[in-house]
Amino acid sequence: MARGMSQRPAPSSLTGPAPFAGAVPAIFFHTDQIEGEGKDLVGRRSAGTGFLNGWLAHAGGAEIRALVETADHGRALEQLLRDRGEPRPLRVTALQGGGDFSAADCVFFPGPGYHGASWRRQRLGPQNCSLVGLTHTVSTRRIIEGLHALMSEPVEEWDAIICTSRAVQSVVARQFEMEADYFRQRFGARRVPQPQLPVIPLGIDAAAFVPRPGGREAIRQAQGVPEQAVVVMTMGRLSVVEKANPVPLLLALEEVARGLDRPVHLWLTGWASRPEEEALHREMAQLAPSVTVRLLDGRLPAIRRDVWAGADIFTLPSDSIQETFGLVPVEAMAAGLPVVMPDWDGFRDTVLHGETGFLVPTRMAPPGMGASLARRFGDRTDGYLHHLTLVQGHVQIDVPAYARALGALAGDATLRARMGAAGQWHVREHLDWSRVIPRYLDLARALAERRAGAVPTTPALRPGSPNPLEIDTFDLYAGYPSTTLSADTPLYPGREVGPEFLALIDHLSGRDLYRRHLVTIEVALRILAEVRAQPGLTVADLARRLGMERTAMGTASLSLAKSDALRLEEPPLRR
Repeated sequence: MARGMSQRPAPSSLTGPAPFAGAVPAIFFHTDQIEGEGKDLVGRRSAGTGFLNGWLAHAGGAEIRALVETADHGRALEQLLRDRGEPRPLRVTALQGGGDFSAADCVFFPGPGYHGASWRRQRLGPQNCSLVGLTHTVSTRRIIEGLHALMSEPVEEWDAIICTSRAVQSVVARQFEMEADYFRQRFGARRVPQPQLPVIPLGIDAAAFVPRPGGREAIRQAQGVPEQAVVVMTMGRLSVVEKANPVPLLLALEEVARGLDRPVHLWLTGWASRPEEEALHREMAQLAPSVTVRLLDGRLPAIRRDVWAGADIFTLPSDSIQETFGLVPVEAMAAGLPVVMPDWDGFRDTVLHGETGFLVPTRMAPPGMGASLARRFGDRTDGYLHHLTLVQGHVQIDVPAYARALGALAGDATLRARMGAAGQWHVREHLDWSRVIPRYLDLARALAERRAGAVPTTPALRPGSPNPLEIDTFDLYAGYPSTTLSADTPLYPGREVGPEFLALIDHLSGRDLYRRHLVTIEVALRILAEVRAQPGLTVADLARRLGMERTAMGTASLSLAKSDALRLEEPPLRR
């Protein structure tokens, strides 16, 4: 059993997704979180697409609930589901416009933040639902600053950030520990509520990676690989600092190739976002003159489908702090390949050393040596890629151990077959979405139990002001005008105007352009008629006569006074 993996049985694919007891959780959907035409193929979109597919297949429920930023994203999701032939109804709530999403009980987000939903929840009742984020990369300034900002939001202990590996959990926990110390020291805080940090791996559709008949022969023939050759492959974006530096791999493979009685081929499968990166990877071949090195375009569907079948061993010499989990070795195991991975971040959670492949020891500089790097990154002396380059220079993958692991597999077809079969079983049992999604649902239930009878730690600052970022606009800017309107302000007739004039004022004031009208022409004419009939009516009097709320009447009164259709008593200047 993999460390940290659950033995919970999956719902049977023959009977469909298991029903969820209680309110059906919602997922946050954004069009940028999934793969699509015209979008760069990056890990988070691959993971986002896989999660959406897994959720639809295994979360169950009579309907699909989603939270979106805007109505446009809701329509995009509706179209996507319609194109897939999804029969269940979709219930969408948009954050823009202040929709009530609390009935979902729990909302899962594709990143570590909650897109401002924690503040919106203050209006709905913090105890009514849980918010759950998900880690991907945690090394960027945006993510670290997001975690910092999250600590000042009304986050509760019934919220969570799913950490996809124990390694990334340690990063988030350490960041929160430092943030809590800051709040205690600066503000004298007695409590600093934090979200839960459960470890749940990413998943895949394991069946999608099972080699198709004839796939191995076809791709090896296309790449000119003789039958007796051993093919080692990588998969991922070609970036020596963001993903993986192939130098240790090339050095280790050269040692293997010199001692092996058959050809060794290396397929660097992926795509480069910059031509300079592709050039670096082509130059890498000089480090392993005994190895046939090829760059395969991993964006091509035929390559992505059959490259796994054509290879004999999978590896990826990832030593970047940008990595947190790593889907590709999981995909390789699902395809039946033994894997050789660095003992680095999430790989140690998914690769079973000695069973599904081998882990290669890594070493990094100790705490105390990175203070200057952090300062340079913090003050923007180093950009993100510069920072990754400097950090990566302090990380070592043990090349002799790497060569031993690759050599053991390259020279033993029986070992490759045994480990490959063990990897396929491991992924089916622990890392297929049918196993992972139930853990999300279990988390939703556990968080609901935490909410039961709990008291929010962040009450509203005052009635009507749950969010210091949403102070009443006319409270915040009360120091700007000469005076303010009140319920007792008397109203008097202004110039004679008709509907054409009111429509013209709306147009010239940009209200048509920006589609933000303060009062309808019909209501405006009724107000003007009442004031002409009885000059001096107060805002409150007029609201009662017309059955309007005072706030709406105040808005209408100021809008009409702005165009001189109503007149107010001239106030003294503010000194």
